[in-house]
Amino acid sequence: MFNIVLIEKYFVLFLIYSFAGWFIETTGEAIKSKKFINRGFLLGPICPVYGIGACLITALLTRYSDDWFIIFGISGILCGALEYFTSYVMEKLFKARWWDYSNFKLNINGRICLEVIALFAIAGVLIITVFNPTIERFIISNLNEKVLDIISISGGILLLTDVIISLNVMNKIKNISTSVAKEFKDNTEEISTKVRNIILEKSLPYRRIIEAFPQAFANHIKERTKMIVDKAGEIKDKTIENINNAVDKTKENINNAVDKTKENFNNAVDNLKEKTKSFNKKEQ
Repeated sequence: MFNIVLIEKYFVLFLIYSFAGWFIETTGEAIKSKKFINRGFLLGPICPVYGIGACLITALLTRYSDDWFIIFGISGILCGALEYFTSYVMEKLFKARWWDYSNFKLNINGRICLEVIALFAIAGVLIITVFNPTIERFIISNLNEKVLDIISISGGILLLTDVIISLNVMNKIKNISTSVAKEFKDNTEEISTKVRNIILEKSLPYRRIIEAFPQAFANHIKERTKMIVDKAGEIKDKTIENINNAVDKTKENINNAVDKTKENFNNAVDNLKEKTKSFNKKEQ
């Protein structure tokens, strides 16, 4: 039997840590670029991967609250695996690398690196020993079941709506990229400029993706261009192969017809010779 109240409390934790992750990402990007950029795949102020990681740490490691070493180790492994998996899935879905740690010395396929794992491990210790007790004391414990219901239902609807809109935006960007890539073939720079201009003319959700993830957008364009070029190459090779097969088949049919004609002609000549011999014998 599901404990609805417990699930709703975890959902509140998810929302809090997802917002905290978005705030950290956005603040870091603002400091780096000196302007506000709404980071995160979703339109709203939320980065779900942070919320999921925090909830997993809470569910699995709360029992070890007195053993910081276990929390540190498992949090790093758990969140590192989550980030790697998220990077892999998003790249397969959208043909773009949303973050890349290839410049860091100790990394795995550019999806995760030791420095980030260490930060996750430290965050895990803070979540179990500091943040969760504080959130429980000052926020969750002051929410009755009715308020929890309202937050969970409204938050769930908003989150689902955001996911649907964001996926729809990415799908349309993918279609635009494919269409432009077909027009300009392998000129990646021209394709990127053209797609960017088209998207910048659209509404805020489209523009936000480019501003939030410029490198991912560039990688997406390169991947879509490569896909179109490779597809065109496959079609070209297949067409040439079909033509060559048709030519070979035609040659084979012509040779068979010539051989058959020769055979029939020789048979006719032999029959004529036989008939001529028979006629000569009768005349004699």
